[in-house]
Amino acid sequence: MNIVQIFPGKVWGGAEQYVLDLGRALEEQGHKVTYMCLDAKAVTDRLDSENIDYTVISCRSLSGHSISSSALRKHIGSADVVHIHDSAFVSPVTKANRNSGGHTRIVFTRHIARGSRVMPWRRSGYLHLHAIIFVSDIARNLWLEANSWMPEGKCHVVHNSIPPMSVNLNDCDKAHDLRRLYDIDRHTPIMMFTGRVRRSKGCATIIEALAMTGTTRKWAMVFVGAGKPADYPDTLMKMARKHGIADRIHFYGFTSDARSLVRQADIGLQPSIVREALGLSQLEFMQAGVPLITTDNGAQPEYVDNGRTGLLIPPDSPSELANAIDRLLRSSDLRTDIGSNAALYFDAHLAYPVFLERITDVYSSIS
Repeated sequence: MNIVQIFPGKVWGGAEQYVLDLGRALEEQGHKVTYMCLDAKAVTDRLDSENIDYTVISCRSLSGHSISSSALRKHIGSADVVHIHDSAFVSPVTKANRNSGGHTRIVFTRHIARGSRVMPWRRSGYLHLHAIIFVSDIARNLWLEANSWMPEGKCHVVHNSIPPMSVNLNDCDKAHDLRRLYDIDRHTPIMMFTGRVRRSKGCATIIEALAMTGTTRKWAMVFVGAGKPADYPDTLMKMARKHGIADRIHFYGFTSDARSLVRQADIGLQPSIVREALGLSQLEFMQAGVPLITTDNGAQPEYVDNGRTGLLIPPDSPSELANAIDRLLRSSDLRTDIGSNAALYFDAHLAYPVFLERITDVYSSIS
């Protein structure tokens, strides 16, 4: 198949990585994949660094939400499938497809879990989609509750995944030794957060929970990711100093290769306050066999069996997070059991070949 993948936004985040991983996997299967994106430096710089060829989409507004369908028409007319990943592209892509003959199958993956109501004047574009892929059941159900006019037969659920880990941890250019970097002895469990270091991801909740855990147990905490806002790690460190735990808190910063660090963790923390459609960071810990503590306010219960493949807690609850952390710190056997179960579950139900087969089944089933 000739497949066009359109990157969704102006920053490089989980959805953008999802698109790139998917495109590469499709190419390995023998499909022809081309990429399109907005004129966004964070995205184009990343694609340039990866030696990815792409076409920049022109917009009629600086916001990027007024995309010219004429700018798309010449690129999608010869494609078998155009896969979009943001609602801003629904109207211009479906319009461009109709104007070029309507032979291309248009697929939209919705990466958020929110019951956003589509206004009546935008519904035509959605009705001209051939399929909508939701990354979790909760994402699908919330959206359909708000948009009951959409034919359910066009709506599919394909749980997110991440490609196999291939990094050699002995390669110092790819993975820093965190224990050596932060002078953490081998008997001290490392807890880790990966992703945007921001309040909505529960990062302040982590600091508050660790303050409750106190200094009677050995532990170290590493945040991997950029702050949003950029100085938010300073806010967290100020909290840590107030609680007397600053010497145990470390901020690694942004890396495009977080998974090379995840395997060095003993416990993964993802206590998101906002509803997660299906977070890639949670999957990174499960794939690596690292026991995960995460919240129960999104799709997490769809793939985390509480007490067996991870620990689920309510959002924005430092005391519940502290209890879960203490439970894992007290028992290395429990950490091993939960991590092993998580890795087995990931391999059986969430592995990338399973995900890729489900995506290509959607491509093939629509006409």
